[in-house]
Amino acid sequence: KNGLVPANKFDNILSEIKWKIKGGGFYKNQLMVLDMLAHNNWERPIYFAITVGNDNFMGLEKYFQLEGLAYKLVPYEAKPPDGQTGEVNADIMYDNLVNKFTWGGLKNPDVYLDETNTRMVMNFRNNFARLAEALISNGKKDSALVVLEKCVEEMPNTTAPFNIYAFPLVNAYYQLNANEKGNIILAQMIETFLAEFKYLNALKDNSGLNQNIQIAGSVLSNVNRLIQNFNLTDKSFEYLEKDGEYFRDKDGSEEKITKDNYLINTFMDEYVAVQQQNR
Repeated sequence: KNGLVPANKFDNILSEIKWKIKGGGFYKNQLMVLDMLAHNNWERPIYFAITVGNDNFMGLEKYFQLEGLAYKLVPYEAKPPDGQTGEVNADIMYDNLVNKFTWGGLKNPDVYLDETNTRMVMNFRNNFARLAEALISNGKKDSALVVLEKCVEEMPNTTAPFNIYAFPLVNAYYQLNANEKGNIILAQMIETFLAEFKYLNALKDNSGLNQNIQIAGSVLSNVNRLIQNFNLTDKSFEYLEKDGEYFRDKDGSEEKITKDNYLINTFMDEYVAVQQQNR
């Protein structure tokens, strides 16, 4: 009656919800949440922020619905297809992320973001990607493209460099056949992490940088997988760089191309060469 549950979930409402709480005791804040759950009687929605640790969810994750930057507790079992926390309510989440929420100065290159705020951007991007994936699954491809464009506009590479957490955004672009949009992000990641991987491995003593090397290597491995999965390269051409401009050549006929196109088509050779150097 109060709109807590979407109409298409009425048949999923359970007579009771059951969950287990790990650990050997309770803190006061946990007792407070349990008291709210016991006496709320579904009269008002209860939300958990996406940014808190999983231990704050108290084992209730299978009853979470994702609506933006918070999970709503619902009286039915949520089954997210992507295996992440919370089942996406695409209609509510779209309205929140695209229309209602404001994102401050995140797209202003003059605004400094410390480490904590940079990590928050990763959370935001992940939620945009999850919403886009849900919309694609629902056949709402135009809306999914709006979501991706909103994310990249509000949180560009200048805000927080695209890293391994940006792959769901790129993947969604390619699912929508918006390859040029996906190529922009993928090329930025190639340029950043190929240079970083080469630099770190060239250091004489890089034993303390193993984690950084592994992260850069993981990004490059994922780039390789995406290029292969979506068949992004055309090996019938030879690719050239001349004085900061980029070309592809076939049988002596040159054609000017974008830097993104060049980086993606030459990535495999660069990637293989880097791997061989580090053996």
